Order: sequence, then C-alpha cells, then structure tokens
Amino acid sequence: MAALLSQVDILPAYVGRLLAALKGETKADARTTSSSFVLSPSSSLVEPLSERELELLRLLAAGMTNRAIAESLMVSVNTVKTHARSIYGKLGVRNRTQAAARARELGLV
Repeated sequence: MAALLSQVDILPAYVGRLLAALKGETKADARTTSSSFVLSPSSSLVEPLSERELELLRLLAAGMTNRAIAESLMVSVNTVKTHARSIYGKLGVRNRTQAAARARELGLV
C-alpha cells in the first residue's frame, strides 16, 4: 500500500496520514517497504523539506511577508507562494501560522 501511495502526487497531507496509519505495520513488512515510504519517527513528515524550503519556513516563522521573503531570497513573490504551498502540504497544515507552530513542534525552527 505504501508503494502505491508514494506514487500519488496529490493531497500530500492526506497521503501522509495514510502512511502514518501504515506505520504500525510489522517489522517484516517494514523491511520489504522502501525506506522512502516509511515515516521518520522524529519528524512524521511524508517527504522531508528541502534546504530552500527550510530556509523559507524559518523566514515565514519569523513573521516576514511574502514580499520581504522574496527580496531576501532574491526570488519572485510567486516563487515564495509556490514554496509555501509545498511546505504546507509536507507539514500537513493550511496556513503560515500553523506551519510555524508545526515547525516549532518538530524542531525545524
């Protein structure tokens, strides 16, 4: 099941919850499942954040606006928004406030 879920490119938060439910599989099952499908116990992220996403997350958590983040990273505001959506999906949240709280919870910021 984890192998099939890993091929889905939509609803990352929902897929993450499904993969988390599968986390209770037996040790024998876990050995046959690719490590990219198994959630890390410390982070519970389906997919890890990239270095750029972590950088942007830290700026979001610091309360910076999209425009200020874009200027700081020398990218467009649309690029910031795209990265933010990706971060929200990976963290399983809907907005920057929730993302900042989740990042603190996971020790990312």
